[in-house]
Amino acid sequence: MNMSIKLLFYVFLCPAFAVSQADVGQASGPSYLLSTIVVTGSTRFLEIDLVRATGLKIGDQVTADNLKRAGDRLNQTGLFSQVGYRFEGKTVTYTVVDAEGLLPVSFENMIWFSDGELAKRIRESVPLFNGTVPPSGNLTEQVSAALNQILKEKQVAGHVVAESVPPGGRPSKVEFRIDGLNAKIAQIGFIGAAPERLQQLQAATMRLLGESYLQSTTPGQIRGLVTPVYGRLGFLKAQVAAAKLSILKDDPSSPSVALEVAIEEGPQFTFAGIDWSGNRAVSSEDLGKGAGVKLGAPADTSQLAKVIALGKLLYSEKGYLYTQVKATATVDSDKHTAVLHLVVDEGPVYHMGKLDIAEVNAEQAEVVRRVWEIKPGDVYDATYVKRFLVTHPKELPFLIGWNAQYTQTIHDDTQVVDLTLKFVKQ
Repeated sequence: MNMSIKLLFYVFLCPAFAVSQADVGQASGPSYLLSTIVVTGSTRFLEIDLVRATGLKIGDQVTADNLKRAGDRLNQTGLFSQVGYRFEGKTVTYTVVDAEGLLPVSFENMIWFSDGELAKRIRESVPLFNGTVPPSGNLTEQVSAALNQILKEKQVAGHVVAESVPPGGRPSKVEFRIDGLNAKIAQIGFIGAAPERLQQLQAATMRLLGESYLQSTTPGQIRGLVTPVYGRLGFLKAQVAAAKLSILKDDPSSPSVALEVAIEEGPQFTFAGIDWSGNRAVSSEDLGKGAGVKLGAPADTSQLAKVIALGKLLYSEKGYLYTQVKATATVDSDKHTAVLHLVVDEGPVYHMGKLDIAEVNAEQAEVVRRVWEIKPGDVYDATYVKRFLVTHPKELPFLIGWNAQYTQTIHDDTQVVDLTLKFVKQ
């Protein structure tokens, strides 16, 4: 006689779930042959991997408690916001809802393996690992355990720790790292760079030699050091690839590595012009003086910061404390030229307010007030205080050998600046 068995439908909510009296009653009840396992509802994982993650196998004799524990395994990973199941006849069907907010992972100093190799090995024991982990649940611990087993087989010293980044804040990723392992950078080489530039590249990256290799930071550090070298030389389209790692010293506790960086230099660009817009208080001619931008010279991107800094300085002399300069460039890929466009947002003009003087006696303070050239209501020159003592040594002999420290109190509502001067013996 065929017997059809139908158990109740249960829903589990992460991270906890309700257990009814019916669950308890079935926990030690009869067992049933399991012929079919179905997991539905996920758009992120393959059903074959979801079935593996339950721990159930076709042909098992299962009780209600077995089925509940299989649901727990899915639920406790943190990968699902909801897990439910039903059992009819010989078929168990789990229904899941994918959780949001999974975090990407990085393998920081596991230099013996590629990311692909590690992911493949992890999936052998953690079928739901796809390069991300949830911020809660036990999947991170499962991945750490799998990594520790891989290291044990490789006879690598240390154990794996997982750290959320940034620590103490809302995490954006999870880093897996071998605690106590220092994989030192011993060499950095460059492929594709012209011989005449190799010395500059090596000098720029020398500070990284002897430092620990970390997957999440080292490639970015190299790129950050190499890119300015090409920027100064006018190679505006230089491409710096991620460093390729090889092991120089295969020591299980203190290895050393070599990094090889592929570079596509591209053409060298020259300056073909510079234009300003939005500037009314300072002429384009004055803004361009001292900037060092020469037409026909290599398009040195480091000059751009100098041009902007000079522009802000000239405006600060005229009372513009919040001037902003935005830069763009028009690049001619055929002629290999670049034209800089600088747009100025001048902002309001500020005026001199009160002047307070500290650390001198009343007579000396009165002398300072007489010598101070910016009177209340005058346009405030933010550069004047820095050159005040140098400009008036004869009028202020009692302050020779002293430094001027100052505090600006800026009133944005009235565009007035109150200034406190303090003189300190050198």
